[in-house]
Amino acid sequence: VKSKLPEDGKPLAFILYSDKIKLSTFGSAKAYPIVARLANLPVKIRNSNNTMGGGQIVGWLPIIKESEKDRNKPGFVNFKNAVWHESFYKLLESLITYSKTGFWFKCSDDVVCLLFPIVLILSADYEEQCVMALIRGLQSNFPCPICLIPKDQLSKLQGYPARDPAQSQATVSSARDASNVKERERILKEYSLHNVDVSYIISV
Repeated sequence: VKSKLPEDGKPLAFILYSDKIKLSTFGSAKAYPIVARLANLPVKIRNSNNTMGGGQIVGWLPIIKESEKDRNKPGFVNFKNAVWHESFYKLLESLITYSKTGFWFKCSDDVVCLLFPIVLILSADYEEQCVMALIRGLQSNFPCPICLIPKDQLSKLQGYPARDPAQSQATVSSARDASNVKERERILKEYSLHNVDVSYIISV
């Protein structure tokens, strides 16, 4: 990252974590916070509960209610994923301009730095990773959000190519050009993808 910045530029690296949580012990109400931690800080500080340097909630994602008739229907699954990525894009919007131009900031040591914000890590459990990567989950042909390992080879930890964002986008574009829904689904299932745009590719 540093090699791509101006000589006096410094990365301001964020770790973003998202997961659904219950709002009370006895209730059923849930929320979907996004927590940000500053990767530039030492682990002891950024992983603390301290208000100075610890994780901070920077946004909330909507939770789409799902009825029995909607469960596992491709159109509704795509809708939920699209809402997640559109909402996540709103968070990224505040960083897009500064990630390209940088901004000057006077730090606590009185040194003025040119900072370029980047999202270094997206951290989540498997369910959220599937939404982030827009893949079809554990029962799909390629259930890993990182690489293209077939579902019947999951015990093998190496030897398979990583998922390529450009290839995924090309697959989605090809599916959208298909002459009918059946053909579109066939193309998408080849790589276990959903017909939804990825927010952090759009924002680049």
